[in-house]
Amino acid sequence: MKIKRFFVKILILLILINVENNLEASSQNKIIVKVENQIISSYELRNKIKITLFLSNQELNQKNINFTKDRAIRQLIEYKLKKNEILQTNHKIINESQVNDYFKNLSSKYKTDIYGIKKIFKNNELDFDLYFDEIKTEFDWQSLIFKKFGNRIKLDENEVNNELNLYLKTQNNLKEYKLAEIEISLKNTQDDKNTFFEINKHISEQGFEKTAKKYSISTSALDGGNIGWISSKSLSDEILIILDNMKVGEISKPIIQTNSGTILKLLQTKKTSADSLNMNDLKQKIINNKKNQLLNLYSNNHLSKIKNNALIEIK
Repeated sequence: MKIKRFFVKILILLILINVENNLEASSQNKIIVKVENQIISSYELRNKIKITLFLSNQELNQKNINFTKDRAIRQLIEYKLKKNEILQTNHKIINESQVNDYFKNLSSKYKTDIYGIKKIFKNNELDFDLYFDEIKTEFDWQSLIFKKFGNRIKLDENEVNNELNLYLKTQNNLKEYKLAEIEISLKNTQDDKNTFFEINKHISEQGFEKTAKKYSISTSALDGGNIGWISSKSLSDEILIILDNMKVGEISKPIIQTNSGTILKLLQTKKTSADSLNMNDLKQKIINNKKNQLLNLYSNNHLSKIKNNALIEIK
């Protein structure tokens, strides 16, 4: 089945109908989609789903697989379209430091080095080379977009200064909280109470950090639950009331949401003063953010044009 100038939602639905439900490593590897002269195999789709779940600290079960499959196919199609465009334009990334920095950061998240992260991938039956190429392609794509559209970006100095002044007003005397968290998946049964009882017992015996590493489903678990400094602007009124009634070092009661519960530990608090901020750094940050927003817009528009003219064949 060949589709030209496709609508993504319809395409994804057709692919999902044709993709086998069994995503075990033992299932047969076959081509499921051809994107221009690039292919997507069932092996690639399995690997993409498994890596997505692994990096988000989610279990590899059928429910999570089904939930992730749609997004994985979308991302693989875009990855193949970007890769094809890069090859056609013969564009190569000039500076590979961004790719190296990405994997250094990923490695440090798991408290290891690049060799250690490769071993972790191998132990979890994840294809590191495929993931590396996907990340490299994304940076290649960003480099291509900058080359094609970077000279079109013109920023208004008055607009930048106005945004800087507005930012300074909102940041003055703004309270910030340094927090650690333990996030738990809830079943909405009696088991939830037993889980929180077990966690509180573990906290009293082993401490918050070790408990977060053992029980938390959040990616912050790797850092003992530490999520760093959070501005009061980024927190809900419910959380702010809880935090403002806590002392530094204190641990909250479970904060229940739809499918999860969170226990917070207040590590530190501080107030931001406009006088303590570096104006030049802030202004440059605003300029960089605006440039990135425009580049993302060019990127999305350019990718949409490529999608609209792409030849997709569902096997």
